[in-house]
Amino acid sequence: MKTEKAVSNIHFRMMVNVMNIVKNIRNIKKEIIRSGIKEGNHVLDYGCGPGFVTIPATKIVGSQGMIYALDIHPSAIKIIEKKIKKHKLKNVKTIVTNTGTGLPDKSIDIVLLFNVIFMIKDKEKLIDELHRILKNDGIISIVNNGLGSKFKNKQVAENCLTELFCKNNNFILSEKIGNNYNFIKR
Repeated sequence: MKTEKAVSNIHFRMMVNVMNIVKNIRNIKKEIIRSGIKEGNHVLDYGCGPGFVTIPATKIVGSQGMIYALDIHPSAIKIIEKKIKKHKLKNVKTIVTNTGTGLPDKSIDIVLLFNVIFMIKDKEKLIDELHRILKNDGIISIVNNGLGSKFKNKQVAENCLTELFCKNNNFILSEKIGNNYNFIKR
C-alpha cells in the first residue's frame, strides 16, 4: 500500500503561488458548473489546496448544500478556514487527512478532483473510497489542465484516465466537457 504524504511547506507555498497565477487564466466557475453541481448538493473538493474551487462552489450549492474541503496539507486547510471566516460561510467543512475521507457511506453527490489526480499515489484506494462515499449515480468530476503533459499525447492520457476509473465497472465516463471528465457511479 502506498502512503500519501504532504509536500513540504516550501513546495506547498510554491504550488500556491503557481496556482494564483494559473487561476487567472482558468475559468474555474465554468469548470465547477461543468461538474454538474446544483443547489443543495453535498460536494467533496478532494485536494482542495487553498480553496480556489471550494469558495466559488459554496455559492452554487447554497445554504442547503455543503462543501467538504479535503487536503493532506494542514496549510491548505488553514488558508481555507481563514476564507471561511472572512466570507462568513456556514456551508463548508474542512478535512485534513492523508487516508480516508471520514465521510459516511453514500453521503456525497459530487466529488471534485481538480488538478490533483496526478499527485495521488494509491489511485485505486482513492477510487474505492470515493465509490463508498458517493450516492448512487454520484459524479466524480476530474479536471487536469496538464493531462497530456505526463503522456506522449492527450488522447493517451484520456484513455489512461478512463481505464483507471472504469476498469472495475464502478464508474462510467458520462461526459467530457472541455477539461472536465465526469464519471458516474454505477
